[in-house]
Amino acid sequence: MLNSIILLLTLRIMSYFTLFPESVLLTQATKIGLLIALTFTALLLLKSLRNKHSGFNFAYGSLSPLVLYGTYLLLGVLSVGWASLPYYSMLQLGMVIEALAFAWLFMQLLTYYNAVSDGHARFSHVFGRATLIIGLGFLAGWFLDPDTFSRMTHAGEVARLGGIIINPNELGMLAVLGSAMGYKELLDKGSKYHNMLLIIVSVAVLLLTQSRSSLSAFLLVSALFVLWLGNLRVITLSVVGVVLVLPFLFHSIILKQGDMEEVMSMTGRLPFWEDLLTDGFTKRPLFGYGFMCVAEGEYFESIHSYTAKMTHNTFIQVLLNLGLAGIFVCFLQMIATFFAIGNSSDAYHRRLAVMMLIPLFINSLTEFGIFGESNYGIQFYQLLILFFVVKTVPVTHTRPIHYGTTNTVLT
Repeated sequence: MLNSIILLLTLRIMSYFTLFPESVLLTQATKIGLLIALTFTALLLLKSLRNKHSGFNFAYGSLSPLVLYGTYLLLGVLSVGWASLPYYSMLQLGMVIEALAFAWLFMQLLTYYNAVSDGHARFSHVFGRATLIIGLGFLAGWFLDPDTFSRMTHAGEVARLGGIIINPNELGMLAVLGSAMGYKELLDKGSKYHNMLLIIVSVAVLLLTQSRSSLSAFLLVSALFVLWLGNLRVITLSVVGVVLVLPFLFHSIILKQGDMEEVMSMTGRLPFWEDLLTDGFTKRPLFGYGFMCVAEGEYFESIHSYTAKMTHNTFIQVLLNLGLAGIFVCFLQMIATFFAIGNSSDAYHRRLAVMMLIPLFINSLTEFGIFGESNYGIQFYQLLILFFVVKTVPVTHTRPIHYGTTNTVLT
């Protein structure tokens, strides 16, 4: 069953890749078909597991983050009525709601399996194995099929891992999450061999993506791991290592081709965001253009930057598609999530959530993000929310106990 759970999550992550770049229609149909099939598979695995082991029931913990997330989706459903592209809003809503259904079933499956197997399927173990498989696949593709697995940028001078399959920044985020799983497993005395391999593969994938935002997330997650490890020698060696490596990273990844202007403008994002706020948001400030719509048409045409159909910032995306009402609900939802993490007595999931939030939040500042167009960042955030919602409790049986002539029922 554990291998089936790992394979399920691996395929779920892969379902967000562009598998048939030559045909948009075929890619979309494959994605939708695979997503639905995997959700149905999660349901079947859960039913099978509960039929074999009936000793536990589900209980539910911190519901406020989930309720507020549902409120955000409800506002999205209502926005179809005023959306500039109703069909696109409905498509995006359908994919995000389906992702939430999968997250719900997957967390129930994983939680129940842990209950009946004494915790042998920690999320960090399952997610780490899934990212290791995908990372090895991308590294193999980098050498065997560079035309597909690498993307040329900066006038063809810079090759970035991800190619036509996935945005390199999104792949970089996945690599950081993979390394975070390896760190968490090492903190919890998991297999040193497998988790060191996972971290090495994740770092290799990250460096090949040339993602600045993911690199910063990785350094923060690594610093957190070292601090939690609490070993003075490791802390000292880590500081020395960062000092020695940082100049190389700065020149090779951060300052690509010596273009400081590109860095300062965040690859043209700053003027783009300025135009979005001044020319787009002001036209529909209260309720926006509809779920995942950022303009009256399909694309927002920036005066001082590029033309795009998404904002490269998940919070500006919400501000454009659901207006002030939407951003208010999203901020409340995130605050509720932070409180759920901080108040949780579950030390394992509390630390894991913090390590996951770092790359998810940083990615949200520059890419699709946790409230953007359908992507696996949304899926990971949904799973994170459910860490603190889905619980299991043993089934209590009643039976009569006889004491002399009196029957007493103990529960």
